[in-house]
Amino acid sequence: MSDQKIGRNDPCYCGSGKKYKQCHLKIDQQAEKEKRDFAQAVQFIRRDLLKFARDERFAEDFAKALPFYWNDLYTVDNAEEMSQPEALRFFDWFVFDYLPDAGDYLIKTYAEEQYEALSTHQQQILTQWQEAGPASAYELTAYKGQTLQLRDFVSGDEFEVYEPGGRGVVEIGELILTRLVPVQDRLEFSTSAAYLPAAEIAGLKEKLDAAKTADSETHPDATHAEFMRRNNTILIHHALEKAQEQGRPPVARLDPDREDKKTQKMVRNIKRLRR
Repeated sequence: MSDQKIGRNDPCYCGSGKKYKQCHLKIDQQAEKEKRDFAQAVQFIRRDLLKFARDERFAEDFAKALPFYWNDLYTVDNAEEMSQPEALRFFDWFVFDYLPDAGDYLIKTYAEEQYEALSTHQQQILTQWQEAGPASAYELTAYKGQTLQLRDFVSGDEFEVYEPGGRGVVEIGELILTRLVPVQDRLEFSTSAAYLPAAEIAGLKEKLDAAKTADSETHPDATHAEFMRRNNTILIHHALEKAQEQGRPPVARLDPDREDKKTQKMVRNIKRLRR
């Protein structure tokens, strides 16, 4: 079907010779409604998983997971200073990849407790997302508009991914740090992605290879997905380390030019002048 809008009384695009309203109009309207319903279901599941993960019963796991993920650059004492993209990326990992001391992955716990209360579309999304792979690093190999061609940096598997914002600032050969999740018949990023510039990729493969060797001693039969779920914080720690080497703030709270930091500085100056 063409992207050009068809009038109700125009000939149907299928070539039947009938008017559009007498042929494919209702079918297309139902398909559009189904698409909207799935989009709303995805938005709801993303928000509800975030709300679920912030429940106070997971407070101890949160306190352990946060510094582990951020390599001690964030702790419970300064967690509120995470930027929104940082918080979204952390909670995505916390829900999908972090294994609490007691219990299952949070997305599994969420499904056990909330599945029956969800709509049919929400249930379908949740069922698919329970089978989503771990967060990983993906090399951008090609792109066209909002369609990205990605290659898993570790396994070499290739994927076609839909991203509303397109490639952003990522260049061919650079790495996108994200999780791929199914949404109807395509793959999308599970949440805000980070990226690793070409000049900062060096050394990452060696770190992952060393981790895989060590991991195989305790998990000799582990799949690639199982290995990455246990070790994908290596990607984050590498990115933080490279940012520091390049003289960039590794996290938002250390950025002196962050907008809320400027506001705090302005308020302090005003208070000082009023003394």
